[in-house]
Amino acid sequence: MKNWQWIVFGEDWGRHPSSTQHLMKCMINEHQVYWVNSIGLRRPKLTDAKRVIEKFKQFNNATANDFNQHNGHLAEDCKPLEILAPLAVPWPGSNIAYMINRLLLTYQARALLAKYPENKSNPRVLWLSLPTGRCVIDALEEDLVVYYAGDDFNALQGVDHKQVSIEETKLVKRADIIFAASENIARQFPKDKTHVLPHGVDLKHFSSICERPADYPDSDLVVGYYGSITSWLDFELITFLAEARPDVTFLFIGKIDIDTCPIFEYDNITHLPDMAHAELIQYAANWQVSLIPFVDNEQIRACNPLKLREYLAIGQPVVSTKYPAVMAFSESIYIADNQQQMLEKLNSALTLTNTELTQLKDKSRKMVENSTWEARCHSITTLLAKSCR
Repeated sequence: MKNWQWIVFGEDWGRHPSSTQHLMKCMINEHQVYWVNSIGLRRPKLTDAKRVIEKFKQFNNATANDFNQHNGHLAEDCKPLEILAPLAVPWPGSNIAYMINRLLLTYQARALLAKYPENKSNPRVLWLSLPTGRCVIDALEEDLVVYYAGDDFNALQGVDHKQVSIEETKLVKRADIIFAASENIARQFPKDKTHVLPHGVDLKHFSSICERPADYPDSDLVVGYYGSITSWLDFELITFLAEARPDVTFLFIGKIDIDTCPIFEYDNITHLPDMAHAELIQYAANWQVSLIPFVDNEQIRACNPLKLREYLAIGQPVVSTKYPAVMAFSESIYIADNQQQMLEKLNSALTLTNTELTQLKDKSRKMVENSTWEARCHSITTLLAKSCR
């Protein structure tokens, strides 16, 4: 299955990479990928003015130069990654917006495809990671329509749930294949065309040994977390742990995406801003424990976070609250039901001997050795090849 064309409607390329970006970075080694940035999952508000202006500036100015320059493994007849920052109406659920976007996006996507001569023998996959991309179905001469449900959009923050649900319902009916990032998400869709596709991991990168960066905390006991700092974190639990272990530095790396965040009032809780995904290993490889302090809600019960397999690849002890996705790795992860258990698990993780740490690291990495992004891509292409016969 070489040199298929992939037209991908996902989030904005270059923002914190999603599973779709990771997958397509692998796909481009053998296939031609055209990426269309997000057209939005909610109606814009006055407070979104800055983001709207940013999106408008991106129109037709998207670039993948950095990625293309650093990717030297393209098949001989594959072209570089192409990106479209589209002009579209961010109004999910609106029939008028649907018709306008069908015209706008079809025109822009066809112009993108026209940059390279088309080989009719190469099947074309329309990969939709966002339900709002459904407006181009049947307009781009695609052979397969794939819906990749990486999140439960009915529970996701920052989404017009009712309107996006309308879009998703219609997309599900039209999709040939559906991939879902977790069992909980997969249960929402027809069994006959839905397949669970858990997130993968860049095993080589996240098992690297790195020196401490200059801004790493000056502490011998660091418990770390990276990712969005928002309402899906259990702030009461975090402050409980910080009070119980004042000798430990709790490091949080990521964008603060919430109005009030009380945890940084504590002397032993520190913050570093969002950084390139590739840089995270410099910190995570050096801290003593990786932390996943999630709340228990519908969104978390449906999630399958990227950091879960990355933490396991890093090999440091992982301490987590309990939710479905983490249970598959219960042999290697310290999982807690409540605050007191979380403290006990953390204390245990911090007192492992060097021999125990080595054994845990080997066991953790073994659990994800078959979960690379390359393995996920192979599963996808194998299944889609059968569908095209």
